[in-house]
Amino acid sequence: MSLLSFKLGKVAYTVDLAVYLVAPFLAVASLFYFSEKREAIPILAAALLGFVGWTLLEYILHRFVLHHLSPFKEWHGEHHHNPTEAMGTPTLLSLLLIVGIIFLPSVYLAGWQIGGGFAMGLLLGYSIYTWLHHGEHHWRGHNKWFRNLKRAHAIHHYGHNEHNFGVVTSFWDRVFGTYTRK
Repeated sequence: MSLLSFKLGKVAYTVDLAVYLVAPFLAVASLFYFSEKREAIPILAAALLGFVGWTLLEYILHRFVLHHLSPFKEWHGEHHHNPTEAMGTPTLLSLLLIVGIIFLPSVYLAGWQIGGGFAMGLLLGYSIYTWLHHGEHHWRGHNKWFRNLKRAHAIHHYGHNEHNFGVVTSFWDRVFGTYTRK
């Protein structure tokens, strides 16, 4: 497995799921451990903003990068053809991008609490995305909310790949007119 290989293999794919199950908890624990109690509300507000920011970033990346920009378009196209295969962004690469492009600039620009909270929200969003996307291809829907997400994602994969880009939420698809139910 290379740092830039989209095909992860079962072990690397499972490690990725495990990392993004644990990483948000470590981020929350370290951020609050090194902060004062009075900073909790601003941290949580920044985290909420980061999470919402993730949903928009996910939509933009999926719509414009993964469907229109080489080599990402080809890698993502392979996922469309083999949706249950162990594919995705290599864990080391995604962690480096989160730290280098999100965490460090956020902390530099807004300080440990606000910047760290924002980055923590984005990390939480990415983690939820990772698990939901896995679930949309591997789990049965046991509640209406998840069945609706799973159905919208299936529509995206099978015949309407210019619609339903959101994995975590259909909100941005509805805002930008790319949501479809058929």
